[in-house]
Amino acid sequence: MPPFELDRRSLLAALLATTAFAQNARADSGILKIGVLSTLTGPGATWGLAIDGGARIAAKEINDRGGLNVGGRKLQIEIVAYDDQYKAANAVTAINRLIDRDGVRFILGPIASVSLSAIKPVTEARKVFLLPNSWSPTVFQDAQYVFRISSTTREFLPKSVEWLKQAKPSIKRVATLAPNDETGWTSQKVQKEVYTQAGYTVTAAEFFERQQTDFRALLTKILATNPDAIELDTVPPATAGLVVRQAREAGFTGAFTKFGGFDVAEIVRTAGAENAEGIVGVLLADPNSDVWGRLKTAYATYQKNEPSDFVILFYDAARILFAGIEKAGTVDDPDKVKAAIEGLSPFAGSLGALKWGGKENYGVNHQLYTPVFLTEIKGGQGHVIKKIETA
Repeated sequence: MPPFELDRRSLLAALLATTAFAQNARADSGILKIGVLSTLTGPGATWGLAIDGGARIAAKEINDRGGLNVGGRKLQIEIVAYDDQYKAANAVTAINRLIDRDGVRFILGPIASVSLSAIKPVTEARKVFLLPNSWSPTVFQDAQYVFRISSTTREFLPKSVEWLKQAKPSIKRVATLAPNDETGWTSQKVQKEVYTQAGYTVTAAEFFERQQTDFRALLTKILATNPDAIELDTVPPATAGLVVRQAREAGFTGAFTKFGGFDVAEIVRTAGAENAEGIVGVLLADPNSDVWGRLKTAYATYQKNEPSDFVILFYDAARILFAGIEKAGTVDDPDKVKAAIEGLSPFAGSLGALKWGGKENYGVNHQLYTPVFLTEIKGGQGHVIKKIETA
């Protein structure tokens, strides 16, 4: 056979061998590269930048103590980040670079379901770990090396809506709005089910394109259904603020809820403090906690924007990953690392015990149950109403 006419199986074997050599060489040199794959620009950037910041803070803590202890070797952590811009094609390009060029085996992210679906066949075949925040119900389908690192609407929405019904009984009719992609389709389906089961009338269930900035026509359609509240679901925070402002300009005086991807600073920035007053959402961390303040200071070293709750979420995710690798004592045996991570339950998270579970719903105990915090915007600031345990 001519040298350039390798069959597909031989080519794959050659690529795997090359990658394994590169990875081992990096570990032997005392550096372990950890990937970050998320949305670092555009409407969802507040989430993606927080993932990057949380990972870098956790990595610095490891490096400052001398490195990650892996089987007696001390490895310095290096974060390698790529921007998928919420696009599957970008995620595929990034994952191939992370694995083949950068020699990465462990990746924090993505948050976009479309990205996760696109890259999962590659990462599973190569036994590369993903620690995403995607809420897609197919996250764990045909997957052994995916660990979802936060609770989803399936876990916290019923209790959130139960609180809403008791605290704001005047709300009886709800319209929902979500992005027109896998993330939005999945989350809105859950939203409609939970609100309907709680006795609400869902007056409208609309979608929008992620790059959209003018919502006036869509809001005219929604407001014609006479909702008492608009549920902003997984609308990126900056975009959610635009929706709120344009709805107020159109004369809507009802309530807003956002039980999916809340960010007080971004919503206030784009909606304006007066328009954002009274919006209730769910945060994955307590903005008034000491750890939020500490990580906010550390975050400023890496990013210029106000940190979202994802900083704490992915800071803890990185800590779990590092603890799992240390417990396994290897970066070269993925099954040993997987078993070690699975055994880290409960894990001492920044805001309480974190537990792996989910087998009853997802078929595998790779769902991390994290607390959430019902939060209301008052005077441009987030004020925690109630902590909700999801496990």
